[in-house]
Amino acid sequence: MRVVAVNVGKIVQQPWRNGTASAIHKTSVEQVVRVNEMGLEGDEQADTKNHGGEDKAVLVLPSSAYTRFEVAQPYGFLGENLTVDGLDETDVCLGDRFQIGMLLLEVSQPRSPCWKLDEQARDAQDKKGHFLNQYAQSGHVGFYCRVLAAGSVKQGQQGIWLTRSDERDVSSKITIKELFLAQYFPQNKSALPILKKAVKHPALSEAWKQSLTQILNKHA
Repeated sequence: MRVVAVNVGKIVQQPWRNGTASAIHKTSVEQVVRVNEMGLEGDEQADTKNHGGEDKAVLVLPSSAYTRFEVAQPYGFLGENLTVDGLDETDVCLGDRFQIGMLLLEVSQPRSPCWKLDEQARDAQDKKGHFLNQYAQSGHVGFYCRVLAAGSVKQGQQGIWLTRSDERDVSSKITIKELFLAQYFPQNKSALPILKKAVKHPALSEAWKQSLTQILNKHA
């Protein structure tokens, strides 16, 4: 596994919905970037209710997303902090840990793609508002991590060590793709057992714990 790109963004006023502040469009940097419990130094979030914070400090996206969704833009365009080779949402699980040098990350939830991603894609690629549906329904949405140990990361860095959350208990394994799709399509027969397992997982972010609890109460 390799860090293909390290991306940070500044808050910019966008024309969407008569004016929206956003830092979704991030730019790759070549220098070493320090990462602490609140995320990458130099990275900003306009909507701090839904982005950033300790549970969602670092957004990771497999580089394959750019070919899968035919995005002809530089890494960081989809809003991720780390673009990584050798990972896939069908394999990465809730609670998995990634060691990148001294930096230790723990997978806390799937990404919850919002309307700003659709606007971003439409502006750049004339996708006519269909990008978000394609992106979400695939389940290949990327994932957030909390920072368990601060460290630094650099473009091109190799030697990412992965510790599986299910090494001791296979029954706790929940992949990012299956978790996101269970939350996105809770009416599916297979969804509720996954959500019931996920809501008890110690690595799940507080925001997703609340969201899944509401879904489970609604479908009780």
